[in-house]
Amino acid sequence: MRAVVIGSGIGGLLASSFLVKNGYEVTVLEKAPYVGGRFTNLNYKGFGLSTGAFHMLPHGEDGPLAHLLRLLGADVTIVNSNPKGRIFYKSKTFHYRDGWRYLGLKEKAKAMKLLADIKRNRLPTEEEAEMSGREWIRERIGDNEFVDLFIKSFLGWADSVLDVPAGELAREIKAALKWGGPGLVKGGCRAITGELARITEANGGKILTKKRVVEIDPEAKRVFTSDGEEFAYDVLVSNIGIRETVELIGRENFDRNYLKRVNALKPSEGIKYNVVLKGGPRIGNTVVFTLDTERINGYNEPSSLSPELAREGYTLVMLHHALQDRNVKAEQRKGIEDIYRIFPNLDEEGEILLIQTYLNGNPVNRVASGQVIEDFPVKDVYIVGDAYKLPGGIEVEGIALGVMRTLERLGLGNFSEWYL
Repeated sequence: MRAVVIGSGIGGLLASSFLVKNGYEVTVLEKAPYVGGRFTNLNYKGFGLSTGAFHMLPHGEDGPLAHLLRLLGADVTIVNSNPKGRIFYKSKTFHYRDGWRYLGLKEKAKAMKLLADIKRNRLPTEEEAEMSGREWIRERIGDNEFVDLFIKSFLGWADSVLDVPAGELAREIKAALKWGGPGLVKGGCRAITGELARITEANGGKILTKKRVVEIDPEAKRVFTSDGEEFAYDVLVSNIGIRETVELIGRENFDRNYLKRVNALKPSEGIKYNVVLKGGPRIGNTVVFTLDTERINGYNEPSSLSPELAREGYTLVMLHHALQDRNVKAEQRKGIEDIYRIFPNLDEEGEILLIQTYLNGNPVNRVASGQVIEDFPVKDVYIVGDAYKLPGGIEVEGIALGVMRTLERLGLGNFSEWYL
């Protein structure tokens, strides 16, 4: 069986690794000169930045991505954060559990009941599932400023949006209760995608870079590249997005209702700031959710686990904010103001090394959390990656859940216990 995988992002490489280990003849086609997509390392002025992600997994060594890596026997080290998170609020940084003091007695009781309901799988349904997640929290707990700011910060950091439907938010909370908090990857993002590329090639698969796919012919089961090559397939896995895959096949091959659903999909967009500070780790292996900032939603410190990601004598901090306006320069200015609010002595202690903006053709996610189109209506063609994240799956964990579902459809495993 021949399998062609378009795109070598983490979804494509997860799929290629499982396919090649199950006897498929695998060819991965990647338009860039490197593998990993938005989940690999970017060397910049002696620092190990990333092409997209934060060198961190939302559920660390206990989440779905870590599970798939274990099944593959991948040589990757993930260290769970301790504590799971901190909070920056009213110019102070504290352990996330201390946030309970900002809730009244009745609000605490309602919050505990809500968490218990979610644990028991009593999730929003029908109209309630489609309402604003933040409004749903307000209805269930009360109009508490701290709670709303925390949810906003969490969603901005985790999903690069400031709100999601209640059904999605409930499942993301369920995932955190079930699998725990985040964890850093030793060596950064490239440790994972590099290992997946190694597994693919070590088992006979081919990874071809600088191969841009320009057409898919589902009748002939062939893929054509810009340099005139063609590749036959029995199974095609696309890691480049639903809309992009539709365009390669030709919109005329899809019915109007499906195209309407595809056209309604919205991306998530954001800005990442790479800050370097003199000296050793400041916060360690954790995430700080920033509640009283205007734009920044959170930050982490990947060099606390992997000192090689920073030049000697420095620590690397990555901050993020969900884009709120299309005026990118104005958004960046507000983000920088927030950075100085968090690190008031930045000019003496370090600098903003690089600002990365993710929008238009290079968003944070091609499809924002809370939107899922389950079935691709072309035989033997499957979607993976950031355009196919199952409900409740945050970022790469959602990608892993989508790969699990694809593997099931190919008869390569059963992962039902992982779905939220």
